[in-house]
Amino acid sequence: MATVKETAVIGGTLKMRIYGSGVPFTPVGLVSTVQQSHETNQLRVEDTTTPIGGTYDKLEKVTSMNIAINFRELFARNMAAVLYANITDVPSEQITGEEVVVSVGGTSVLAKMPLTVDTVADFTTPATIYVEDVDYRITGAGIEVLEGGDLATAIASAVDYKVVVDYTSADYDEIEALTNSGEEWELMFEGSNAVGTKGKINAHYWRVRFGLAENMDLISVEDFIALNAGAEVLADSGRGQGKSAYMKINKQKNVPVAA
Repeated sequence: MATVKETAVIGGTLKMRIYGSGVPFTPVGLVSTVQQSHETNQLRVEDTTTPIGGTYDKLEKVTSMNIAINFRELFARNMAAVLYANITDVPSEQITGEEVVVSVGGTSVLAKMPLTVDTVADFTTPATIYVEDVDYRITGAGIEVLEGGDLATAIASAVDYKVVVDYTSADYDEIEALTNSGEEWELMFEGSNAVGTKGKINAHYWRVRFGLAENMDLISVEDFIALNAGAEVLADSGRGQGKSAYMKINKQKNVPVAA
């Protein structure tokens, strides 16, 4: 009988969907690692039939099955899953006449994420229009008044100086953290082995709940940002007799040899 090598170097795609939804799985993006782990509690009874002791019997009870995932793409759904967040799709729109208080060097946050600013005008004298990159600049969240311009001069001689802004907002996801207790997900990994029998290997987790992220980087210039997430696999009681309530692995055999 020929020797079969079962070494493994596996890559693949992790996909997920809301538990019980029955909709197609969609990818979570690039992940560096998907690692399954287990926690157990051992029950032991000592062998008292001999003075030297030993173990008469034992039972290893599984207390949890866990998955550790290293997300490398910050899709809104990934962030929401580990921040217990709700996602709102905010479409781009034209905003007219939004009033904000401004100060030199300070960021005046607009109601929606700005994409472009059409006009910034004096609140009491709307005919007075200020110039972008001379009087103010656009930031990620609003506008910031620059020193040396007409707007800075007007601010210096007033209290709580207010302007009116017309702008176009960006199309963005609004992720409101800690707004739910965490969704339950169904996870599927589709992988392939580069060595050994070079077959496909799939892992399917029926019911998974992510833990709240312990930390999340917002700045990273030394390396691509990673989002480390932990999840526990919960029992799915509807799987039926003789089926795992937690997960299954499909491992291809008799892989055809390439011609």
